[in-house]
Amino acid sequence: MAGQRVDMNKFEEAKTQHNQGVDGDKKAVIKANEMFLKLRDTDPDNALIEAYYGSTLVLLGRDAVKILERVDKVEEGLDVLNRAVSLDSNHKEIRLLRGNICVRLPESFFQCSETAIEDFTFLLNHYKNNSNYLTIKQIQLVLRNLSTAYQNAGKPDKAKSTLQRLNNWN
Repeated sequence: MAGQRVDMNKFEEAKTQHNQGVDGDKKAVIKANEMFLKLRDTDPDNALIEAYYGSTLVLLGRDAVKILERVDKVEEGLDVLNRAVSLDSNHKEIRLLRGNICVRLPESFFQCSETAIEDFTFLLNHYKNNSNYLTIKQIQLVLRNLSTAYQNAGKPDKAKSTLQRLNNWN
């Protein structure tokens, strides 16, 4: 089955389930995970599918009851997200996904604030070269999350200067 084109309707449906899961719908997370797993089987080297699949694993970890299952799912999800970036390191949506996930995870357990900083800096650098690369809302979100990532990484001065940059966009 590998090599077939991804059904974009199925992809969009899985993405909708994913987004509902991000908003707290645990059943949607399970459904999105199953859907992205099937899409992944159809096109195993599709970086965007890989990224969303990784995100669903992190969400399954968020929703898990047992602590070890939480940690295992999140770590598996981060590994899949890193693979997605290695498949297509220039993909904006993948960088946004991974960065947004990494900035929300407890630094003491997952040590991925530097990854979030890398992703958000990548996005802002691309915006410098192409002013259509990010919307104003995305720039504000990226700057807010970059400031948080700097704070989480123990870099309060960079966090403060990033917040000052954000104030220029408000």
